[in-house]
Formats: sequence, C-alpha cells, structure tokens
Amino acid sequence: MMAGFVLIAFAILTRYAGTWGVPYFGFTSDRGSQCTNNLTGYVCEPTTLAEVEFYADLDLPDDTRVVEGVYRSTHDYELDALLEVPAASAPSALKSLNEAFGPCLRNYPSPLNTEGVTTLCTMATVDAVAESGEPASRLYVVGTGVREDGSRPIYMTIRSR
Repeated sequence: MMAGFVLIAFAILTRYAGTWGVPYFGFTSDRGSQCTNNLTGYVCEPTTLAEVEFYADLDLPDDTRVVEGVYRSTHDYELDALLEVPAASAPSALKSLNEAFGPCLRNYPSPLNTEGVTTLCTMATVDAVAESGEPASRLYVVGTGVREDGSRPIYMTIRSR
C-alpha cells in the first residue's frame, strides 16, 4: 500500500515537474514547442512557428517552415530562428517582416547565409532609443532574401533587454 502511494506521488511529480519549473524536467509550451527547464529559466528547442511569431510579434504565412529555432528564457529572452517561406508566400512574408521590423537597411550586413540568395534585405535595431525617447525593449537583426526558386529564407535574432 505504501509503495503504491509512493509510486503514484512519483508519477504525479514527474508528469508535472516541467510545468512547475523544476530544473532539468521538460514541458510543452503553450505554443507547442518542446522546452526544458534549467537553473536560470528554460530553453525551447526546436521551436514552432507559433512560438517564433509570438516572440517576434509578427504574423507570417501559414506555410512558413521553421528550419531551426531556439528560444531561451531567463529574466530576459533570446530567440534565434531560421525560417523558410515558399515562393507563393514570399511577398507577403516580406510585407509582414517590414511591418514588424521596419524597412530594409542599405549596406547593412546580413545575418543570413547569402550564398545563392539575391534581393537581400536586413532589418535591425539601429538606435538604442525608440521613437518615444525610451530605450528599445528589444534588439533584433533580421535578414532575408530570395533564392533562385523564389523561396524566401529568413534568419532572425531577437533579444529583450
């Protein structure tokens, strides 16, 4: 009887420990990413498109594919993601990126591997202070372009501060 109680308690603990924030236990985020707690926060890898859209505060086409992505949360957050948008949705993806991150910057280095990519566009935090005069709440560098087949790769790094 006592062994049964201990086994049930252990099963409950291991089932919910990740959502309770116990270090080294995993959980699934509200947006479907697989995450693991650590001593200072948690890491989600791989991330889902919903996770990227949430933390980037952006709406990408539904056929966008996350090639790789990592979200790290401590007292701040950090998102690194490589996305792939099919040719049919590439123009709307650029429009969404420009709405979220501003216009393309000329002569700004791209974080994206530019081999085989044309029509490069880089959007970045160029000022530590927002238009309101307050410090920007996040720092970002987003690079995109168009491949020969018309698809649009996107690489983004976003950090809160």
